[in-house]
Amino acid sequence: MNISISKTPKHNFTKRAEMIEVAEKNPPVKGALWSICKDDILFWINAFCWIYEPREEQYTKLGFDSPNIPFITWGFQDEYILWLQKKIQSGEDALTEKSRDMGASWMVLMVLLHGWLFGDSGNDFLIGSRKEEFVDKHGAMDALFPKLRYQLYRQPLWMRPNGYDRKKHDNYMRLINPENGNYIKGEANNRFFGTGGRYKAVFLDEYAKWMNTDEEAWQSLSDATPCKIPVSSAMGRNNQFYKLRNGEAGYIQKTKIHWRSHPLKDSAWYAQEKKRRSPQDLAAEIDIDYTASISNKAYENFNYDTHVNGCLVVPERPINLMCDFNVDPMCWAIGQDHKGTDFMIDELNEQSTITETVIMKFIQRYSGHKNKTLYLYGDSSGKWRDTRGKSSDYVIITEALKKNGWQVINQVQTANPNIRESLSVVNKRLSDWENNGKSWIEISENCKTLIDSLEQTRRKGDGIDKSDNIEHMTDGFRYYLTKKYPIRKRKVSFQQI
Repeated sequence: MNISISKTPKHNFTKRAEMIEVAEKNPPVKGALWSICKDDILFWINAFCWIYEPREEQYTKLGFDSPNIPFITWGFQDEYILWLQKKIQSGEDALTEKSRDMGASWMVLMVLLHGWLFGDSGNDFLIGSRKEEFVDKHGAMDALFPKLRYQLYRQPLWMRPNGYDRKKHDNYMRLINPENGNYIKGEANNRFFGTGGRYKAVFLDEYAKWMNTDEEAWQSLSDATPCKIPVSSAMGRNNQFYKLRNGEAGYIQKTKIHWRSHPLKDSAWYAQEKKRRSPQDLAAEIDIDYTASISNKAYENFNYDTHVNGCLVVPERPINLMCDFNVDPMCWAIGQDHKGTDFMIDELNEQSTITETVIMKFIQRYSGHKNKTLYLYGDSSGKWRDTRGKSSDYVIITEALKKNGWQVINQVQTANPNIRESLSVVNKRLSDWENNGKSWIEISENCKTLIDSLEQTRRKGDGIDKSDNIEHMTDGFRYYLTKKYPIRKRKVSFQQI
């Protein structure tokens, strides 16, 4: 029997069936095939792995009549798989920026599954995504673990680990190999991602979309693994993935999986994608364009290059404190204004939900500030006591500030402004249509969460999409600007004819 595999779809399918039939009747062939698969990941994938492709137009284009199609790698996939396997074996971090629908997640998972299945003890892996439902969800093939299970249970029985029991070794967000002790564990995005474990490699899926905790999650992995594998399409520039990709957060090996590498994607395909996608969607999912990749922006006039700089605190000027009392995190923006320009100089983005704790952090941080005048803005809900009779948030803030020598001028409105109108106010300050597009706002590079929020908050109808929990830092900022710069409604008179 000639143990080789064709990449021509029909020949590949026939060859697979032939190999399995011969192996079932001949135990030495099973052993030979298993050894070849262990030594050659590309042979294993092209001979025994599958892809689930539910789109009929896609699997018929490849010459198949079922969503379950053989995983036949393209040349660019061969290069990527071997590159990634080498990085894991040598213990190096490896970043991948990608266009959508290039098989990136499948390829990373196959490299990890190969190590889990054929590797010696110690091939333990952690895989994570921005939400738990994208890590493991029964029957959802867009999640990571269903892809692993799909692959594992389409392997011949003799290719699976000795002693493997599906009920015992396949758990929620965990696969265990009883033969060598290896495991693949899942975890959703959180501040302490991977803490306490030790892994040969960790896969961070769509890492640019890990809101609020991306940097902390990356740092928490430093002692957990020598090989971190962040993979993502573009999602703006104010996230840890972009900083890693751009060399702003240390050196990392990186590669790109761009649509032009795919043999079936040409200029005609791109033209069709351009018609069916919004410019932002095209930038994020196809072009890997970081500056244009956020769709349906709430703050459409925000531009990183225009608005972000190194502006510093002026000790002689008053401070504006803008509060939002979200449960987790509590988001306060800190600013100053001068000659009509609003300078955003700092922020408090705290996991603590205790107002006393956060205001004391502000007081300590600005203990040396010369001008002890503070203008207080923010969410009107902070004016009311809670049901247990506790003082309101603003009373707590004001009393703490006064005890430490601050003069507080309360500018909190009776009710929060209409979201649509407040977005108009912010966008006008970002680019004033009545003054040739002039910006009245400058933002310090220190205000990372505020910048993230301005760049990535999306509209939803007449309001704001709160599903990604990214909008909170701009809430106090909106209340502040709406109080200071309300858009005046002009009276229009009509002359009777």
